[in-house]
Amino acid sequence: MVVSSTHHCWTFRCHGRDEWRRRAYALFCNAHTALQGTTLSSQRICCYALYMISTLYRDIADKIERQIRSGRYEPGAALPTEKLLEQEFQASRITIRQALALLKRRGILYSRSGLGTLVRQGVHHGASVRMTGSLSDLNYYAEETQYRSIGSKLISPPREIAERLGDTDIEAVYRFCGIRSKSEVGDFAYEEVFVPKVLARDLHSSRLDRGIFYPLLEEEHGFSIAEVRQEITAVTAPTIAARELRVRARAPMLKTTRTYLVHGGQPVEVAISYFDTNKFEYVMTMYRD
Repeated sequence: MVVSSTHHCWTFRCHGRDEWRRRAYALFCNAHTALQGTTLSSQRICCYALYMISTLYRDIADKIERQIRSGRYEPGAALPTEKLLEQEFQASRITIRQALALLKRRGILYSRSGLGTLVRQGVHHGASVRMTGSLSDLNYYAEETQYRSIGSKLISPPREIAERLGDTDIEAVYRFCGIRSKSEVGDFAYEEVFVPKVLARDLHSSRLDRGIFYPLLEEEHGFSIAEVRQEITAVTAPTIAARELRVRARAPMLKTTRTYLVHGGQPVEVAISYFDTNKFEYVMTMYRD
């Protein structure tokens, strides 16, 4: 693949399978169109487009993982050969190898001489979230699951929420409630998002189509989320979570609390999720320094 520019005259040549060549070209055109009129140079736009194209292997990895978690490939089963995967996904050999390597790093696949690429034992067939230290993980999680809003309300914040928002004197916050589900397992998480009244008064729960709030705040107020602090605890099911997820009262649940901060350390959002441990797993990938 070659992308070049002379002032604002662009040339695009991509060698490979037709479907992925079209996708790469579409991504490049979208990047060029979206960034026209900005202060970015042609070289920077080119680099941005190349970055988008270079992550296409993630799409394939995510599709293969969904196939595994839906039961198409059982633990211990061998995946099709690279040649067959090339044909299935209409992608180049190197793209397939990048996708498989990513799934190995996620702990989902492994290789064995003479047997090929196998599904690791113990791979969960329910919902999951993978964390590698990037906000992109939250976006992938949202894209792989479905969110259903069950309402919003202006409330006086609980003390824990006020403290996490850095203002114990805050008078009102909006609380957005919803259910997270996945087709293979049904409803698996009850979620609450708390945002100060001054930031959320012009927003509506109907815009939470994916249940990820921070992009809406960035769009509405022009700031950027610089950091997300996450805490994970084991708890017994609160009454509302037990009711919405139809689990027994005080059943064991996994609770995550995320605090979103802008540059300068000011908190702007607190999100709390309660997960049914029979349907959900949390996976963290760590790399050697």
